[in-house]
Amino acid sequence: MPMDDRNNLNIIIPLYNPHEGWENNFIESVTAVREQLNGTKLSVVLVNDGSTIKISGIEEITARFDFLKYCSYPVNQGKGYAIRYGLNVSDADYYIYTDIDFPFGHNVISETYQLLKSDNTNIVVGTRDLSYFSKLPVKRRIYSLLLKELNYFVTGFKIKDTQAGLKGLDNKAKKILAATKTNTFLFELEFLRMSIRRGLNYRFIHVSCRPGIRFTDFRFRVLYNETICLLKLFFR
Repeated sequence: MPMDDRNNLNIIIPLYNPHEGWENNFIESVTAVREQLNGTKLSVVLVNDGSTIKISGIEEITARFDFLKYCSYPVNQGKGYAIRYGLNVSDADYYIYTDIDFPFGHNVISETYQLLKSDNTNIVVGTRDLSYFSKLPVKRRIYSLLLKELNYFVTGFKIKDTQAGLKGLDNKAKKILAATKTNTFLFELEFLRMSIRRGLNYRFIHVSCRPGIRFTDFRFRVLYNETICLLKLFFR
């Protein structure tokens, strides 16, 4: 199938202290995405957000995928910073970011891409159902469900689930995300709030977690920092 240079896609993936064996699922998922998007000019930007452990499999991955760009910096800055970093080294028509373990599988990537290419769509927002939240560790579940309700007010009664970890963007949305200041997980809330205020068009895509996904729990320090960020965003 001929390559369509007019519609090229960059996938941004942050990486921080991944669990042992992470590279196996990553290789499988990226291979499947490449096959599904055959005919699309695809780039994957893998951003090492200051991991404090030695990461296995990097050499194999960079050698296997000639369309993958690996970036790294020494000090952990947070997911928001990592996504912006990946966007800043990217140049495409469309962008999708997801997590290193492809928590929603690989099919949703091509589905998000197709939605992005539809008329008058600047952002595709992943939304999770209650079955997803039931699989989270208790502290993270409580925080996530409370945040989901608060998001509705912060975004002006528009979007409840801002934190699904999968978004699709065109270049108008990229410009807004690049202007966000939040480095924590709540960068997505800031991004969507700004996008709504500026009149960008968004569509939703339902996502559910793939079998065998591992969820990490939040430390209380993380929850504290996220709460402070939320209060700042709420009154901004």
